[in-house]
Amino acid sequence: MSNLVKASFWLSLSELAFNISGYIIHALMGRILDPAGYGRFSIIITFTTMIIILIGRGIPISTSKYLSEVTGDKINGYYDIKKSALFIQTLLVTVVTLIYFLLAPFFAKILNDPSLTILFQVSSLIIPPFALASFYAYYFTGIQDFKKKSFLKFLRSILKIIFIVGFGYFFKVIGAIIGQALAPLLVYLTGYLIDPFTKFRLRKKKGFRNNPLDYVLMKKLAGFAGPIVLFMLFYEFMLSMNLYFIKVMLGSDDLTGIYSAASTVSRIPYYLFFFMTIILLPKISELIASQNEERTKKLLEKAFKYLFISLIPITVILSLFSESAIRFFYGSQYTSAGAIMSILIFGFAFLTVFYIITFVLNGAGKNRFPVATSLFGALLNGILNWILIQKMGITGSALATTITAFIIMVWALIYANRKIVRFINFRAILKYLLASLLIYLLGGLFFEQGRFIFILWSSVLLAIYLIIMITLRELNSRDWQYLTDSFKK
Repeated sequence: MSNLVKASFWLSLSELAFNISGYIIHALMGRILDPAGYGRFSIIITFTTMIIILIGRGIPISTSKYLSEVTGDKINGYYDIKKSALFIQTLLVTVVTLIYFLLAPFFAKILNDPSLTILFQVSSLIIPPFALASFYAYYFTGIQDFKKKSFLKFLRSILKIIFIVGFGYFFKVIGAIIGQALAPLLVYLTGYLIDPFTKFRLRKKKGFRNNPLDYVLMKKLAGFAGPIVLFMLFYEFMLSMNLYFIKVMLGSDDLTGIYSAASTVSRIPYYLFFFMTIILLPKISELIASQNEERTKKLLEKAFKYLFISLIPITVILSLFSESAIRFFYGSQYTSAGAIMSILIFGFAFLTVFYIITFVLNGAGKNRFPVATSLFGALLNGILNWILIQKMGITGSALATTITAFIIMVWALIYANRKIVRFINFRAILKYLLASLLIYLLGGLFFEQGRFIFILWSSVLLAIYLIIMITLRELNSRDWQYLTDSFKK
């Protein structure tokens, strides 16, 4: 467990840097572009991201799982899996990129805006480097080389700011899209050069065998990746469809930009805890393979305790200071996004829990449930968007996502608690909720909104929450000692 916490520490820092860079990019692009331009930029990037999910997550995640299960001859085992996975990945990249480019006019027509065609075509440049960079991110996770994984994440954070903001400043939306392609390209090349199991390095190793492609292994990789691809596609569509509904039903780039700003800041909890998915999938896969139920239970109890005890107050405080947070990141021209964010932040908190649970289920080999749940979520969110946008505008879209996210989160919690091990402490969660409600009321009564002062108020409220947790014995000296010892090691 200490190794897990140590890995979590470095991955948390790299994820923090990566997500800070994302917020820097969105904040600067929101200022470089007006809300309408930022809305067009968001439409293209979210749509491209959804397409990338088809190839950027499935095979890499499958690769991570099978790499974590290699025993014995790791040199040849790692190389054979990587070689087969890269062959499938390259083939998918080529086919999907070509289809995406040719369908660009069709995508623009669906959104009732032919001027988006050229932007969709340029965004096809993002697909190959993004997918290949994602491959190396999950590859290093699979061989449990978290330092290289963290290094690539730090590198990408820096390159994203340089290329996206730099090109966006001079060439506006098209420039920012090109920057989105250049950053992952350099990350992929770096990953190849630092990979200890590249062919030119392994030739010097005794016992290395450059075996031909293993089609049985390729079938296993693709078979496990299939449900993950479907899950990620439905899940990403569930997250992004709001922008498309707002664009089509309300026909406003400005409102699309306002909603995108609210959505981006609302994803803070999701980004803060994303590192848990990176670690839990291979670890759960390893423990399930060894049939170690006791360690599995202990791992999940610890992981979800720290998740809930942190996620709930952060979400509540961000909802309380939503207007201040929007102004901090985007400026006063996006202030109206604060009301949207105060609702949407809860939706993304629910989705954060759901997303982490699905990776636990994938690690346990139960990858059909996430597909079915995400498909249901996408359909429900679409129906609710269609109904509520007509009645409440973009506020209705935020409410639709929050309702949907809560339903699928509860469903996933109950399923995982029954099918893997019983790891959810519902009594403790109730304490976290009540304590968070208390600090929400205190903040609303005594602390005012402010572009910068809200950071101080948030810290004060978190300190109060921490005192409550210690008083209720939800945090004790053993928790602190456990974390301290793990970080020292």
